[in-house]
Amino acid sequence: IESLLIEPEYVKEDWVKLPEEALRPLARLIARANDLEPFFKPKTEKPFYNAFRNAWRMQRSAHKEAVFQRALAAWKANLEAGLAAAQRMYEKETTEYRSVLGALANQGFIPSPEVLRLIPAPASTTAVLSALTDETLSQIVNSWFDLPPFMRRERIIRGAFAAFRRGEYALAIYGLLPQPEGALWDYLKEANPAELSLEELVEVQGRTFVTVEAFLREILRRLIGTEELPFYRFVKFAEFTDDGTLNRHAVEHGISLAFATRENALRLLVFTDFIHFVLAHLLAVAPPSSTE
Repeated sequence: IESLLIEPEYVKEDWVKLPEEALRPLARLIARANDLEPFFKPKTEKPFYNAFRNAWRMQRSAHKEAVFQRALAAWKANLEAGLAAAQRMYEKETTEYRSVLGALANQGFIPSPEVLRLIPAPASTTAVLSALTDETLSQIVNSWFDLPPFMRRERIIRGAFAAFRRGEYALAIYGLLPQPEGALWDYLKEANPAELSLEELVEVQGRTFVTVEAFLREILRRLIGTEELPFYRFVKFAEFTDDGTLNRHAVEHGISLAFATRENALRLLVFTDFIHFVLAHLLAVAPPSSTE
């Protein structure tokens, strides 16, 4: 601000004596010199230094957001080839079923093309329950362990499926519920060089953004046309009705007790199979070192 100082120099007592009306033009010059003009909004009824304080805060916030958005763009760019491949194949293999995907998603079923072909018309929860026998599901589950993220979870997944076959649906759901996100996270940390820098910004800037959740939403948006699974929906504890509805948040926090049904366990098996389909195409276009 040296170039803005008045000649001859004012001492502190001189500045203190100046009325605020005389200081405001100088304040605007200072704001312009420090790139604060877009944020500097002094109000007549308040001292202009309040406007400076707010302007600095807004400028810092805008800078943080710009840095974060650049990191997020890099993160998405690194995923684009894999996502595009998964999207193309999913659309190709589900062309004749596109009209029923929305209805199934609303009921909490996100199927892979293989599962979708097993469901008789009209597609419904009842049709899913009748089509997916234990033997059919066993074949589907056995096909998952060709991918590293699923290999790491084989003991847990097989244990959860064994519980499912015994009718111990609560145990099956507890075991299966976190596995799709875990498999996606394994892929992200190994295959996306932008992941760690984005996670660091999330921590440093105190954000609530979680990349694996954003990744899941992007997959659902691109392949299914929705960004939200019914059983991933956040609910406040006081507002949750324990009517047997599957809800990840309520189950993992112990609020839901009526979730242990075959239907809910099937939702997770079907969704896990969908994630296996997506990961197979993501890994097919990932750099070789990312899958070692």
